[in-house]
Amino acid sequence: MLVTLDKIREQVAGKHPAIDAWLDVRRTLLVEYMQLAGLMPPYSKTLPSKEALSDFCDRLVDYISAGHFEIYEILIDAYEKVQEKEHHLSLTNRLIDRIQDTTESILDFNERYGDISDDEMPELEADLSQLGLTLEERFKLEDKLVLVLNVLSDDNKPEQPQKSVTTA
Repeated sequence: MLVTLDKIREQVAGKHPAIDAWLDVRRTLLVEYMQLAGLMPPYSKTLPSKEALSDFCDRLVDYISAGHFEIYEILIDAYEKVQEKEHHLSLTNRLIDRIQDTTESILDFNERYGDISDDEMPELEADLSQLGLTLEERFKLEDKLVLVLNVLSDDNKPEQPQKSVTTA
């Protein structure tokens, strides 16, 4: 997921500051998820602390909230400004509907683990695994939204005249 994120980030870097910042937050969230799940050095099979889990849940909710209440609005506004906007808006709405399905699962995870005691984590490993799958699906859908915006913004730029190179 980090490699894919880096590729997306390279393609859209600098085109919209809010999207750049949101993708940076996603990177932090992914690293934190991988640490909680024991997928990054130091690899750990022990349960994370309730503070680490609570902090992760807070950032997770902040990330999905930014998507729904800021980023997707930016994308929809951009789509409305292009030709064939009905096609792009239809695609956007379908993607956002699918993203909404992942939101419910993520909020369920947050509800379960956002404020718990150490002895309330018997299914954390399985739930983290399921959350990883959900995040992967969500990120793929969000990447499609961002890449469509990238293509649209490139298509709507006036073409730059080619400079001729003369040799003496």
